[in-house]
Amino acid sequence: MFSFLRRYWPSSLRLQLMLVLLPIVGLPIIATGYVLREHAHEAFLLEKQEHLQGINALLAHHLKDVGGYGGLAAQGGGAALNRDAAIALLNGRLRDYCDQVAQAFPGVGVGYFHLGLNAIITYGPSAQYASTVGMTIPPEHPGWKVMRSGTPMTVSGGQVRGNIMNAMLPIVEDGTVVGYIWANEFVDAIERQAGSMRFAVQTMTLVGFGLSLVVMFFVIAQLTSNLEKIKSGLLRLRFDLGTPIAPIKGEIGEIVEAINGLARALLETRSMHHNILDSLADAVITVGPDNLVSYINPAGCDLFQCDAAEVVGKSYPALFRPDVNFSSPIVDTLQTGREHHGIELDYPLAHRTPRVLASTSLLFDGRGKPLGVVAIIRDVSERYALQRQVAQNERLALIGEMVAGIAHELRTPLTSIRGFVQYLQGSSDPAEWREYGGVIIREVDGLNRIVSELLDLVRPLPLHRLPTDFNALVEETVRLARESAGEARIEFSLALDPALPAVAIDRGRIKQVLLNIFVNAVQAIGDAGTIRIRSVGEPDQVRLIVSDSGCGIPEALRERIFDPFFSTKPSGTGLGMAIARRIVDGHQGRIEIDSVEGQGCSVTLILPLAGETKEP
Repeated sequence: MFSFLRRYWPSSLRLQLMLVLLPIVGLPIIATGYVLREHAHEAFLLEKQEHLQGINALLAHHLKDVGGYGGLAAQGGGAALNRDAAIALLNGRLRDYCDQVAQAFPGVGVGYFHLGLNAIITYGPSAQYASTVGMTIPPEHPGWKVMRSGTPMTVSGGQVRGNIMNAMLPIVEDGTVVGYIWANEFVDAIERQAGSMRFAVQTMTLVGFGLSLVVMFFVIAQLTSNLEKIKSGLLRLRFDLGTPIAPIKGEIGEIVEAINGLARALLETRSMHHNILDSLADAVITVGPDNLVSYINPAGCDLFQCDAAEVVGKSYPALFRPDVNFSSPIVDTLQTGREHHGIELDYPLAHRTPRVLASTSLLFDGRGKPLGVVAIIRDVSERYALQRQVAQNERLALIGEMVAGIAHELRTPLTSIRGFVQYLQGSSDPAEWREYGGVIIREVDGLNRIVSELLDLVRPLPLHRLPTDFNALVEETVRLARESAGEARIEFSLALDPALPAVAIDRGRIKQVLLNIFVNAVQAIGDAGTIRIRSVGEPDQVRLIVSDSGCGIPEALRERIFDPFFSTKPSGTGLGMAIARRIVDGHQGRIEIDSVEGQGCSVTLILPLAGETKEP
């Protein structure tokens, strides 16, 4: 049943209110009219009975005034009269008054019955019912019951006169019932009068029901009209918060005022947000799930070189050149839900291809439903160009430093070679040739060493990785470092992880890196100190921490440690740490340096466990 009601229940609020209020208002009115009609009918019949009994009281009072049956009979001769004469005597004395009463109450029949004579004495109006005088009443007539009980009675039904309502009053003289008085009226006449009354009640009920319908319709129309104003106003507010809903009186007006207040607050908040977005130097653009642009701020219009009216509602991918296979982070976020933060990429727009820094985030409404994606895009073309120029300048500066370093490193041995050669050109002493020839050979070897290191720095670095016991390699390299310490009192403290797994590395290359680090630590300490070496195994890498108690590295020089030909040692070439870093980078590892001047230095070597293994 409920599903049936839900299926056919109207969607219009006006019809819903009519269906709800119609039984609420109509049923009480109809029920009240019905009850009123029935009670009015009963009250009318009761009033009619009282009216007829009142007429009986008039007749009884008149009979008493004329002396009653006994007094009237005594005046006419008393017991000497026979029945007919007695009836005629009493009829003559009472008939006129009965006719007067009948005339005073049209439609009412009145009369007297004498128990002793067993006859109707008079029946008014006599013009119609004179023929009934002298007649008795049938045995089933309720008049006998009235005379037997001595109590008034009103009954309806077929009697002497016909179908009547008959009110009967016993006549008591000297404590004895000697007859009864009646006043009656046709039931049809009574029903006609009752019908008129019922019709009036029904008419008033229908009028009341109709008025209630009119009032109900007016109230519903007024209410729905106000709601329609609110509905249309809300539709306008959806597109224009600056157009408030028209004021309405009453409690609904308070609701309207509250809605207008919320709209004003929302408009102020939106204006503030728009002002913030419009004042941003970065482009802000929102794209819906259908890939259509829903908002773009002025900075975005400057970036895309377009008007907001031209872009909003347009396909976002259409803003880019169609001949470029461009993967936009906004489209990727729409398709995958993956957000991007600070992605630097080229934007192939129709007019240019700027370098931008883009971040994307998903947009949701208050119920968690996705609304699309918002992107913040910063044009970093100038910064990118400046960075490239700075990088190029740095590379040129580095090349200049390398050239200067190479020139410096080559000039000294070349100067020595030139001087010895010039000297030997004028000498014929074989001893001098042997002595200075060895010096020339050593200087040439130094030149060859510098050239070899330069080649190691710039040429492709072939690596032959094999699983290696890293702790054993560290211990082997430490022995070589001890020899380089000479007579210096330097203690090597090792704390190597026994569970360290094998590492896929080029053993010779990494040994070169370790030796460079250890020797640098020995040279930083000087005459006496401690070098602590600790290895740590991690899930995907190994870590070697080398800490010394040397002089440390000044902060101003720390960033130049890996620069070619930069060295704090008078006899150093400055290529050792640069080559070490290149070897570690080739292993996908890294070197980290932490140092405080005067408090020593800590070098951390990090190497991944995984690596391609090749036979040497």
